Amino acid sequence: MVSTVTVDTGNTRIVDGGIYAIEQDSLFRIKLLYRQPGGKLIIRSYNKDEFPDEFAEIDSVKIMGRVIHWSVMAW
Repeated sequence: MVSTVTVDTGNTRIVDGGIYAIEQDSLFRIKLLYRQPGGKLIIRSYNKDEFPDEFAEIDSVKIMGRVIHWSVMAW
């Protein structure tokens, strides 16, 4: 399976439930983000049964940009 994403690097403001390219602890990932009170962040996967929600300080996550398009090709 091959996936392609287009990221708007000029759009780093978090909108709850938006999909973002992030860097955290030297890992680059595509995740859904939700802001929480007190500077917290919920980091969620589409397949949350396999990858449960993570909680992080918002300052510990670098927002690379918002995903504006994605496609998946199954071989």
